[in-house]
Amino acid sequence: MQTEFLQPTQEHIISVLMKKNPSLNEEMLRSAVAFIAEAHKGQFRKSGMPYTEHPYEVAKILADLKLDTSSVLAGLLHDVVEDTPHTLSEIKTRFGEDTAFMVDAVTKISAAQKQDNKVEQKAETYRKFITAMAKDPRVIMIKIADRLHNMRTLQYMKPEKRRIIAQETLDIYTPLTHRFGLYQFKSELEDLAFKYINPVEYKRIIDHLLNSKEERERYIKSVIGPLQIKMALEDFDCTIQGRTKNIYSIYGKMQSRGCGLDDIFDIFAIRIIVETIPECYLALGYVHNLWTPLQGLFKDYIATPKPNLYQSIHTTVIGPENKMVEVQIRTKDMDLTAEKGFAAHWAYKLETQRSGEELSWLERLAKLQSEIPDSVEFLDFLRVDLKPEGITVFTPKGDSIELPDGSTVLDFAFAVHTDLGLHCVGARINNNVISATKVVPNGATIQVLKSHNQEPKPEWLEIVRTVKAKQELRRWMRTSISQESRILGKELWERELRVFKIQQAQQPSPESICKNFGTPTLDAFYERLGQGEMPLSDLQKFIAQIAPQEYKENSTVSSPVKLFLKDQADETNQLPVEVGNEASLLIHFASCCTPIPGEDIVGALIPKRGIEVHKKNCPELKKVPTSRLIAMEWNVDSKQEFRCHLRIETDNRKGITADILTEISKANAFLERMSVVSARDAGRIRMEFRIFRREQLEHLISRIEHIQGIREVKRI
Repeated sequence: MQTEFLQPTQEHIISVLMKKNPSLNEEMLRSAVAFIAEAHKGQFRKSGMPYTEHPYEVAKILADLKLDTSSVLAGLLHDVVEDTPHTLSEIKTRFGEDTAFMVDAVTKISAAQKQDNKVEQKAETYRKFITAMAKDPRVIMIKIADRLHNMRTLQYMKPEKRRIIAQETLDIYTPLTHRFGLYQFKSELEDLAFKYINPVEYKRIIDHLLNSKEERERYIKSVIGPLQIKMALEDFDCTIQGRTKNIYSIYGKMQSRGCGLDDIFDIFAIRIIVETIPECYLALGYVHNLWTPLQGLFKDYIATPKPNLYQSIHTTVIGPENKMVEVQIRTKDMDLTAEKGFAAHWAYKLETQRSGEELSWLERLAKLQSEIPDSVEFLDFLRVDLKPEGITVFTPKGDSIELPDGSTVLDFAFAVHTDLGLHCVGARINNNVISATKVVPNGATIQVLKSHNQEPKPEWLEIVRTVKAKQELRRWMRTSISQESRILGKELWERELRVFKIQQAQQPSPESICKNFGTPTLDAFYERLGQGEMPLSDLQKFIAQIAPQEYKENSTVSSPVKLFLKDQADETNQLPVEVGNEASLLIHFASCCTPIPGEDIVGALIPKRGIEVHKKNCPELKKVPTSRLIAMEWNVDSKQEFRCHLRIETDNRKGITADILTEISKANAFLERMSVVSARDAGRIRMEFRIFRREQLEHLISRIEHIQGIREVKRI
């Protein structure tokens, strides 16, 4: 390759890059610098500087991380395809396939490629980026370096644009730096984003740190001094450093503890760096000899490394002047990984690292993004999944699992194995059995309890926190809804055949059914019918064409129609759909009338949802075409409880609430929620409870109405 002759400024860039990483291919760098100078000629940033300033700075960050030549070249070229007429094929020809792949990965989906709204466009860009990142993790280094320099120059953007970019940085990019162990970048990105999202709090913390700088430095010396003396007396060789925590971290402590700046004492950390792992634990003993440790704030990330390979011992002690001090103890190798992230090593070990467990979350995320069709939902999942892990829990075999704060037994079960999550009934923690929906505590060892009779419930989707649990539940429900729809659709079809007394020999062929209703298979026809996508009147018109003569003139049936629950010996014995009082994937209870067992009910076929159960006299049924109504009745054998709401108007009499609760207890109803509002001479009580049947509810209402001071009892 011919050596390029560059301008003095460009020569300086080459000199800086080579100094940061002497192993880079200088000729390739010179060619790339000359190429982007021509490509971005006449383009300027918001700051007024030539556009090439940005790719130069991105390349410097990558070279400082000791990434390989292809990565640094991609940093230099990353905006060429997006902002200039040059194509990806040109980059591939001149700078190689690896470089072209990474440039393409960080190039946004353009408006020309995606005609939908900005959310859709952004989601598609992230999908593309994550897929590429799973194939080659160096992609993330380029994207983070790009974002870091953009954040450093964000002051030149319009205020509203600053906030949007800053929030996206906190939601997506800082969690990514955490996942890849890039703590040096994480702190800077957090502080830069916080500066524009909450400028008032940012300035207040900055002013506090400036005003307390001398006092803080004095205190750090008062901690480091005794430590150095202790280590010298023990003839223990180590390096001791003190540093103030970043601004966003301090703000996070204020929020989590609900306190002000003056109440935060542990805004700095002491770091002890040693040579070997045994020396880490020896240093820990010396620290605890000096000061009293706080047991609840001890974390051993050496024995149990974080998924991003971060290792260190964290202990918080009561230091001089009774102030909390965090001490971090690690080896030199651990310190290097903590500062620059293990991702930097992929430049040299791509093939061996790519199969490691540390990439499992990335491969899972890449798989999930292809399975979530809705863009807004995908972005929400991405924000949740990328958040730093909140807790660490353990399997009975001792394997650690990272989960977000607030995760439940179900989240843990799905993290272990999908089948375990689908059939989870609870868990055993410290010999205590808890339900599947309970939040799990940090550090717990969890034994999942399962039963093959247990099936997921729709409400689980609102309980679980992790992306995997939500996605597996959605997948199971899609499959189950499809199966239930086919069964229900087939029952509806067979019911219509019975109504018209069509014998098996007279029944239309599957081919003619599919052709008439525009479905590829008979199962697809049943599924559409069962999911409420096809009015029953369409079935009746089709069947009437082949029905016996006496039925052709009367091709419709009085509504609501009846459905055969199963084949009966007597074909005239028509039965309505039986339903228990528990919602399923295809049967939902209308919130407008909240029917309970014992009340006359009717079903409405709702497209994409299945059957919605209403009370027979519900006014909302007037909006539903009669061709979509199905006769239904309660399953008398159902033993499930049912939710019910009452509003009770009362006098403002002392003890009246206790009297009502007594009657609820006598009626064997389970109170779930109650609110009481009282004025000078009146009161209103709202309550939600579980009950079995209408007769039980009517008896309870009657008993409450007879209580002294009750004005009205109304079901809502």
